[in-house]
Amino acid sequence: MKARGQSLGGPVLQKNRHVPERSCVACGAKMPKMQLVRVASSSEGTFTIDTTGRASGRGAYLCKSSECWEQAIVKGAIERSLRRELSAQDIGQIRTYYQENIAPNVTAT
Repeated sequence: MKARGQSLGGPVLQKNRHVPERSCVACGAKMPKMQLVRVASSSEGTFTIDTTGRASGRGAYLCKSSECWEQAIVKGAIERSLRRELSAQDIGQIRTYYQENIAPNVTAT
């Protein structure tokens, strides 16, 4: 009888793990979920930058490009994805988060 994880005469192959992908709301690029930043809106109307990717509510994903962040705000892609209007305070929070957390880590190309 063979033990679990062993085959009869051949090497044991690792299973490829499923990597969830999401699309950037600004440019449409598909990337692994962990490489994108999630902006979330709960059913109570609260707005957050979801750093864990697990907050409840509707979410909009953005890649780490400054053009995408600005385009998502100007063209209303975040509002469309979240199905709600963003206040000036919400937009300020998005810009501040980008400037403090994303922009310093993005290398110039």
